[in-house]
Amino acid sequence: MTIEEKLKQFTPGAELMPGVVIVHRLPDFQTLYMSSKGLKQLDVSLHELREMGPEYHERFFNNEDMEDYIEKIKKLLRNNDPEETFTFFQQVRIYERKEWVWHISSTRIFHQDEQQNPTHMVTVAFPIGQMKHIPNKAERFLAENEFYKKNLDKFMALGKRAKEVLRLVALGKSSAEISEELCISVDTVNTHRKLIKQKLGISSVYEFTEYAHAYDLI
Repeated sequence: MTIEEKLKQFTPGAELMPGVVIVHRLPDFQTLYMSSKGLKQLDVSLHELREMGPEYHERFFNNEDMEDYIEKIKKLLRNNDPEETFTFFQQVRIYERKEWVWHISSTRIFHQDEQQNPTHMVTVAFPIGQMKHIPNKAERFLAENEFYKKNLDKFMALGKRAKEVLRLVALGKSSAEISEELCISVDTVNTHRKLIKQKLGISSVYEFTEYAHAYDLI
């Protein structure tokens, strides 16, 4: 079945979906189809979207939060499993809205050529802006992800014992309690705490906790 035939069968159902449905051509991610709900939200026609080319992503999406999920989408394509789905948060600029609107999107391979190479992807996106607690969680997730990437090299420079001390400090343990739990002297614990502060550039227990959460120590 050609992509044209497949789209002809697919689009009537896509128009009934509660979310926005998009089909992208690979490898350039050119928009081949977008359901009318999405076109209305962006206030564009399908022809205009196709004419935009790469400008489509720059105009309507927050490119700062695209780096991570683009890499994961590329991995999905390398796996080349039509049954595999990747779900992610993304920020979209909707017509006449100044602020970004958070969406939760799921994407998968839509079409393969005769050699079973992926040629198109389909994505379904749902706005979550009306669910107040979810956008706040998404914002926190984005901030935590930025913290993770920014500080990874510093965290990886810590040794195994230093990470154990970091975790226990984050849990509110005193130097004496850490000393007993790790079977090391209080002076050794305090030395570790001092070196951790120097290497990470931190000074408070809150910052210990921030690192511990970011790198799944607690």
